Amino acid sequence: MTSSATAPSAVRVALDFLAAFAAQDEAGMAGLLDADVIFESPRITLTGAGAVGEAIGGFARAVQSVTVIAAYGDDEHAVVMYDMDAGPLGTIRAADHFVVRDGRVVSDQLVFDTHALREVEKPG
Repeated sequence: MTSSATAPSAVRVALDFLAAFAAQDEAGMAGLLDADVIFESPRITLTGAGAVGEAIGGFARAVQSVTVIAAYGDDEHAVVMYDMDAGPLGTIRAADHFVVRDGRVVSDQLVFDTHALREVEKPG
């Protein structure tokens, strides 16, 4: 995982969030979410720290590792591109746009190719 020590504040929070995600540290993730966080992905839109933390924490259980490819941003916005080894789903390349205020994620827009998930969900 890329170090967040010298990154702008939103990038630090985003990288810390992804590190907690990769470590399956649900408490660590929850501590970085604003109470009214909005999460959008190709599959779901959720509002509120409880719902977002539960959904992301649930998916994190399938993730073996996260490798950050690039992280850019400023004090309020961060964009992070990464590969996640999602076990039986293989490697999924993803990009998140985080909006951070007061050290907490208020918005997370996740983009990834849903092909691997759709293949698993196909009726047998």
